[in-house]
Amino acid sequence: MENDTQVRIDDYTYLYGHTPTRPIKYLKDKDGYGWLCDETVEAFKDLREQGCWRCDEMAFPAGGR
Repeated sequence: MENDTQVRIDDYTYLYGHTPTRPIKYLKDKDGYGWLCDETVEAFKDLREQGCWRCDEMAFPAGGR
């Protein structure tokens, strides 16, 4: 039997052309909701129309509200 005590890390990102995430920032709107947005978003404009995601509508595996 082979010795399996060492951790094996396989990197398959080259198969999918994976690149790191684009720059994002966290904002809170006037009602206190948190939003994840692209770094270039304008905070005083409608966040949803600019493609932001409201955090309480997303399924985070841990934490949150």
